[in-house]
Amino acid sequence: MTFREILERVVQGTPGALAGAIMASDGIPVDEYVRDEGRVDLAALAVEFQRVLDQSRKVAGALYGGSGGGLEELVLITSGHQLLFRQLDDDFFVAIALEPTGSLGKARYLVRSLLRDLQEAL
Repeated sequence: MTFREILERVVQGTPGALAGAIMASDGIPVDEYVRDEGRVDLAALAVEFQRVLDQSRKVAGALYGGSGGGLEELVLITSGHQLLFRQLDDDFFVAIALEPTGSLGKARYLVRSLLRDLQEAL
């Protein structure tokens, strides 16, 4: 499966999901799928929240050191969106944007269930 196909499965399979993207750790989008054009610029959101993601990785590293406690997932809820970030490896992550009332649990489930496909597509 391609990145776009995987992202489409997650976004289409999640009530209230708006878009999904595969991002490099420097914030550059690799691929994305947008359900409803113009409602959310996920790439721009992910770039803006990249600093938060980097700091969260540092906090996880400081708390757990080399004992395997690295950052796996980060959820940000704002008044306008729910944002799910899931680390794929050291260099890539997936970002999913949802409406404020979207099914975050379903998005988390679908991303985790397709994690191996995402990692193999890298």
